[in-house]
Amino acid sequence: MIFLKNATKALGLLAVFALLFGCGKEEYPAVDLFTWKAKVDVTAKANLSVNIESSGGAAGSEGSAKAVDNDFNTKFLINPYQSNFYMQLSFSSPQQVASYTLTSGNDAPGRDPKDWKFSGSTDGTTWVDLDKRTEEMFSGRNLTNTYNFKNKVPYNHYRISISAVGSGSLFQLSEWRLIEVPEEQQ
Repeated sequence: MIFLKNATKALGLLAVFALLFGCGKEEYPAVDLFTWKAKVDVTAKANLSVNIESSGGAAGSEGSAKAVDNDFNTKFLINPYQSNFYMQLSFSSPQQVASYTLTSGNDAPGRDPKDWKFSGSTDGTTWVDLDKRTEEMFSGRNLTNTYNFKNKVPYNHYRISISAVGSGSLFQLSEWRLIEVPEEQQ
């Protein structure tokens, strides 16, 4: 009986030594395991400019700053809306944006953007159209819609030119966010 106990202990020790000292050790290639890139909201890295501002100014209660404040309970409102209206986000270093979101305002669906084009530029002068939408609608208030497209070029400037609203003479938007998307996820 003692012999059996000692033999069991010896086999257990041999198994532990074999595991600790490389029995069955596999060689793995040297690879960085954290190379996966995620989609990233880059809006906060940019400076916003608009060609038509709210009557209360950018920092006003419904000024343009509300469109990028990451708060769905605020909104940017223009009265009167004009069909040449645009919002632009400018970055100090190029970003590879391939997605953006728009969040509808809290009231009056007719104020929501309906037709627009989304463009990128390296210099702020020459623009490349990346996405165009017509007859878009939001199915509810403070609802976020995501728009995806392919873009392999990092740009310093992104612009959304809103050429029509649902109806009426006012424009509203709760949020506009830009999403950097790695090429392999587009």
